[in-house]
Amino acid sequence: MAKFYPKVFGEFDEAPKGQENRVARVLSGRRQPGSGSSPYAKGDVIQKSSEGHSLSKFLVECKQTKHKSLSVKGEWLSKISREAMAAGKEPALQFEIKGIEDTFAERDWIAIPLSVFKRLLEQEQS
Repeated sequence: MAKFYPKVFGEFDEAPKGQENRVARVLSGRRQPGSGSSPYAKGDVIQKSSEGHSLSKFLVECKQTKHKSLSVKGEWLSKISREAMAAGKEPALQFEIKGIEDTFAERDWIAIPLSVFKRLLEQEQS
């Protein structure tokens, strides 16, 4: 049986720079030059400002693995949280697990703090 992957993301076999470009394209954002290594442009992907939706508030850190699992490191969460706060954005961790064999499981995920998720839900209800 052929594997099913959502067409929105295109091909998955890419270097981190390609992953960042793909995530930026899908989220209508832009990739930060040098993967956020500049003191003035942190994170890997930043949302373009838009009044149309609340997703314009995110600074995204991208991680990937070719294995079947990924351990989330506290230092990643601290880093993106601090950088997002300094940029006036909300933090998000995007990760891709290339080793997933289930044909219906997506390989791309985004994690956000529970407090941010709660605020997004409240905005949808009002």
